[in-house]
Amino acid sequence: MEVSFIEIFVLIGIIHGFIVGFLILFSRFFKNSDNAYLGYTFIILSIIGLNNWFWDLKMNPTIISILDLLLWQFLYPVTLYLFFLKKMNHPFGQSKYAKVLFIPFLLLSSVNIIISLDTIFSIYELNFLNQEQVVFYFYKSISFISILFPILFMLLSFRCVFYNSLHVDTKWIKWIWVFISVLEFYGVILEGFRFIHGNKKPLTFLWIAVSVFMYWLIYKGLYQFKLANDQYEIRSLLKSTKQITNKDEPTNNNRYIRQFINLIEQEQVHHNPDLSRDMIARKLGISSGYLSQQLNAIRRVNFSEFVNTYRVADVKKMILDPDFDKYSLLAIGMEAGFNSKTTFYNAFKKETGLSPNEFKKKHKMSS
Repeated sequence: MEVSFIEIFVLIGIIHGFIVGFLILFSRFFKNSDNAYLGYTFIILSIIGLNNWFWDLKMNPTIISILDLLLWQFLYPVTLYLFFLKKMNHPFGQSKYAKVLFIPFLLLSSVNIIISLDTIFSIYELNFLNQEQVVFYFYKSISFISILFPILFMLLSFRCVFYNSLHVDTKWIKWIWVFISVLEFYGVILEGFRFIHGNKKPLTFLWIAVSVFMYWLIYKGLYQFKLANDQYEIRSLLKSTKQITNKDEPTNNNRYIRQFINLIEQEQVHHNPDLSRDMIARKLGISSGYLSQQLNAIRRVNFSEFVNTYRVADVKKMILDPDFDKYSLLAIGMEAGFNSKTTFYNAFKKETGLSPNEFKKKHKMSS
């Protein structure tokens, strides 16, 4: 049997899907109850991909026949939807009623097992299954539902992801939604062709696309995924501890500078990486030029230097707090408001004379 380069490429992508899934489930960097559902989704998609890989090669090893007993196409839309719900802190995602979403998978898989144990494994014989029309219409219905099921859940998750009330950066979650939605749309087209014409088209190109997504997620996306996930958790931790920035500022008689400091201490405006001089000037009701003039006259610094001083102060507090030990220094710096690694490291070294890592090692050794 000859296996083409494309088929090998797809198989490697499927294997990587298993690796990504288990990495998310068991790695200390990604492991939590929310991310677990994304890990389950990748493992389920990889099982589906493995089944289809053997199908396209017209092979049917025993392990694949066993895996085919379960209708996985009714499971991964649910696990993915629950991932989005939990990441968006949607109340239904935490509700016990969320378990009802698994009912279609359990019911349809149960019927499929009953039919397959007769028609494929010949373990027993059920007379009514001798009527070919019963089996035909069951799988015709499965094909039709397989078209609607993922579309329904992606529409529900679209509303959850893109129209949420959280004031947090969910760009990484949106990208995952977009990638998987495109792949699902292509899969739905192929399933629609199968439903109309009755024969199954090869899924090679679909799984090439899935493989590319897996490669992207492994070699580039996982780093950003971890960074964004760390920032998300750091943000939640800061909210729960209700930390307030306080830099022991000297008494300042300029009311605009006092108001600016109050915005930093009470509203944490400096944690916004897009914060600009114009934004603060509008909040203070003055021109941006006048704000710069006051900062230079009173503090001898420009706007960026003034804001970065507070960001560095927050980073130092988080580095010294054991609750933040499991997060990367870059994630801490980005959540403090820096918009790049270079800006963060340069500002921190200018303020402390040490790199963030040197600062952490020095204070951990002395404690």
